[in-house]
Amino acid sequence: MLGGFALAALAAIAVYAGDLFGARERRPPPDDQATQSPFGPAVDRGDLAAPATSRRRSQPYWVAVRRFAGRGPLTTPAFAIDERALQWRVAWRCQRAPLLILPQRPSEEDGGRPLAQAQECPARGEGRSVAGGAFRLRVAAGGPWRARVEEQLDAPLIEPPTAAMRDPQTRVVARGRLYGIDEEGSGTLAVYREPDGALSLRFDDFYVTPNVDLRIRLSHLERPTSTSQVQKAPHRDVAFLEATAGSLNLRLPAGALRRGMRSVVIWSEITRNAYAGARLRW
Repeated sequence: MLGGFALAALAAIAVYAGDLFGARERRPPPDDQATQSPFGPAVDRGDLAAPATSRRRSQPYWVAVRRFAGRGPLTTPAFAIDERALQWRVAWRCQRAPLLILPQRPSEEDGGRPLAQAQECPARGEGRSVAGGAFRLRVAAGGPWRARVEEQLDAPLIEPPTAAMRDPQTRVVARGRLYGIDEEGSGTLAVYREPDGALSLRFDDFYVTPNVDLRIRLSHLERPTSTSQVQKAPHRDVAFLEATAGSLNLRLPAGALRRGMRSVVIWSEITRNAYAGARLRW
């Protein structure tokens, strides 16, 4: 019986990871623990271009919208939630009870379902909504509080090159073109050496089959073509992939491009396979 359950579980994982019959698109995977943290990482909305219109969907990612703070009751300025957002959330902290946070349309007097409700503080939590458009927050608080609004998108993430990448003294030290290994992969990448010696990686017009916990791996292989090759060769994981479509920037840790690193691999730790790769041309 146990063996039968194990085989069924493995089959379900294979269907989901391979996106057979569109299983992953109909039921996207849960957020990783980092993005579930009330003040976990999120893309800075101020550095983004308009969300791209594309049939290709990214693995859902969080975008920072606004931050608010106060020492008592407050109605916040209005903010906009993209109509194409999958959902949005308010991550909150309070220092003195009670705390109540209600979402409110700017044209309405009454608030909707509470996004935060605490009778004891200090406390922290998170409330979510799936409605899009303009909102403000009505906050009733007995003391200091903070709130951060984020929205979740699956449109391609479009980040312009950073200021450091545009610096005249910055040099492109390597380029590559993505290709599929176990999954689909396309687009180009460039490795930048900035004036202070820091390294950054930029993907342009790229796509890789969506999944959670995809990471960037530098490998000694010149042009990996299989998961088994990637597993056996010397490598170093250097960054997580926030989105799986669009154009984005990643900072590389010091010493990432040590001698012998000849390719970039997009690696899935959940399914333990190589999704895509790119040969680095120096």
